[in-house]
Amino acid sequence: MVSFKLVFLIKHTSFIRSQLEPADSCVKLTDLSIDHTDPLFMTAKADSLRQKVNAILTGKKLHDHQRIAAQKTFDALSGNVRAVITAAEMQAGKSGVALALCCLQRLSLTDEEICDRTKLKDTLYLVTMPDVALLEQAEKDLTDAKNVVVSNFIRFDQDLERSFKGNPPKLILIDECHYGSNAAAIRYCKVFDYLEKENKDCKVVFISATPFGALYAAETEYDVAKHEEEIAKHNHREKEAIEAAEAAEEAARNSILRRDFNTKLVFHRTSNEYYGVREMLRCNKVTGLDSDSRNILDDSPAKEKLLSLLEQHEGAGWVLVRVPPGAAMEAKNGFIQAGFADQNVHILGKDLSGVPEDQLTTIERFKKEFDECIDFDEKLIAITVAGCRAGINFGQDMKQRLIATWDSTVTSVAAVVQANIGRACGYHDNREAHHFTSLNAAQAYGAILDYLDKNTSEHAASDFDGLKEFFEDVCQEFNVNGLDVGLTVKNKRRRPIGDVETYMTDSYVAVPAKLLDPDYDFTQHTEDKLVLQAIALLREELLRDSGPSVKSSRAMRGAKKNWVKAHWVNGDSYDNKEKARKEGTMKERTLNFTQKVAQQEPIEFNTIVMPGSGEYTEQKLVTATIFSIYNMSRRNNVSKWVMTEDDVHEMCDHFGIEHDDTMFVLYKRGEYNAEASRMKAAANELPENETIIHDESQFSEQQRNVSVS
Repeated sequence: MVSFKLVFLIKHTSFIRSQLEPADSCVKLTDLSIDHTDPLFMTAKADSLRQKVNAILTGKKLHDHQRIAAQKTFDALSGNVRAVITAAEMQAGKSGVALALCCLQRLSLTDEEICDRTKLKDTLYLVTMPDVALLEQAEKDLTDAKNVVVSNFIRFDQDLERSFKGNPPKLILIDECHYGSNAAAIRYCKVFDYLEKENKDCKVVFISATPFGALYAAETEYDVAKHEEEIAKHNHREKEAIEAAEAAEEAARNSILRRDFNTKLVFHRTSNEYYGVREMLRCNKVTGLDSDSRNILDDSPAKEKLLSLLEQHEGAGWVLVRVPPGAAMEAKNGFIQAGFADQNVHILGKDLSGVPEDQLTTIERFKKEFDECIDFDEKLIAITVAGCRAGINFGQDMKQRLIATWDSTVTSVAAVVQANIGRACGYHDNREAHHFTSLNAAQAYGAILDYLDKNTSEHAASDFDGLKEFFEDVCQEFNVNGLDVGLTVKNKRRRPIGDVETYMTDSYVAVPAKLLDPDYDFTQHTEDKLVLQAIALLREELLRDSGPSVKSSRAMRGAKKNWVKAHWVNGDSYDNKEKARKEGTMKERTLNFTQKVAQQEPIEFNTIVMPGSGEYTEQKLVTATIFSIYNMSRRNNVSKWVMTEDDVHEMCDHFGIEHDDTMFVLYKRGEYNAEASRMKAAANELPENETIIHDESQFSEQQRNVSVS
């Protein structure tokens, strides 16, 4: 519809010309007599163009939750904020959010800008994965947005020069940003340098279901390199120190948190129709695979359950199975031996090790095969190595008919949830499909989503130090190695990662928390000022937000607190053998450690600290184990979420202190052990080849030096 202003302008122009020309003259909008620079004309034309953009933004292709997420993201890009990370669950509609962002960017233009066709292209959408099909899919998803150019990191420079001549982009959108953030992947420094040096008016939005790497992977690289530099300098290895310093500088270039972008994070809250990992966990549709059951070739109760689900399923359906490299053909033969027809077992991918070319099926061909099988009520098996991860959407009908998924992935939270279970997420009615994967990884992801949903869905967040500490806590809680992919370290002679600097334990003290007694005198238990200060900080944390109250997330955050390492013991970690670490449950650890200290047996403070990934014992002066009825487990399906008062009293009795609902066992750091530190450093020698580090998470402390004021 032509706007009122535009109609008025045409009629007004026609009237004037009718006074000067013959009556039969024809008036057109394109006539030279119309002044296109006239403010009235400009406003009318701009209004007309905005109506077209609004038609897309409010149309049926977009849902309210996508519009809301896009608006929150765009609103966050205000003032000096140049970067926003939008966390959106798998298959939650990220492409719709991106389309809405393109529209919002277009609507933000001035009348003059929006009316200038040479300035139409103002948004660049980058696909991080080098997949032509995904690039084509993005172009299709964003086709309504006339102002966007879809590209990838390979074509970045080329498309900037070709598509944005004289009009650099005002907004860059980066999809599935977790793929571009580990050491072996695409580097963001090219984009960051462009934003800092060439286009300071442009802003960037990262969109991903697992944005951990985009935030912290480069930070970990930086931390590793700086630690390596310290050790090299200490050992007078000047060349290695220089190399490490250069590596740290390169890592800093790839870290969004080390750029002056004032980065914020928002969470895309889905509609009630969405069915994701959290919903699967609540419906008990996730079965954990451990080291004994992960291999689909081995007999296990999990495999029996999978085959039973296939047998009992009525009508057409399919199963998605992910296996390690080199195991695809064995897996196919295993299903054939189990009674499935050869023609119904497909290996998805191309150029797979040990798989003949004629045994490979493309995803598109598999979809067609499944369409044919529906009429015959047959079941298909799709075997993949890594071909069905982020970005792949099987469509609504296939999701509705999915029977189960099986995933052998063991690396990280992001790798697990982005894989098979992630392909089953979305807006559909299938609540019966079962998923065999890492239960701990799925539960950790669920806990993270709950946290983001609570803290970032309404307002953008910028406390990335606090977020990092929460992530570390989650990794420890669920015994997962890390949230994102492992770091790749190339050609390093040393591996100065981990808790090398070793300290002994000086002493311990057990005290009741006395949370409801502000005047309790703790000097009757200890006169050590450092320990007393630690007690005060722990009580402060438990009493936050009008506490004490039951919580599943606590952390000693900030420079004034993080010198205290706190272990918040809940009902699950207290005495659940399945949750135990090498030294036992938290109850067993505490009894064992305190006995050794009491008997003056040498015990490393490092062992008691149990630092999270990226933490170091040298940062901690006191370690506290908190037994309390107010600590709650984040894990699902546990027999006991919180400790009972009897549990806490049991610990009080052991140490001979007054009964309370909360008690602390505090350990003080002792002397530095130079010999043990040297031996650990020597054990970290690396071979002269590429190594994947799996046992470190992607989050690290930015500060290594701890001071207590």
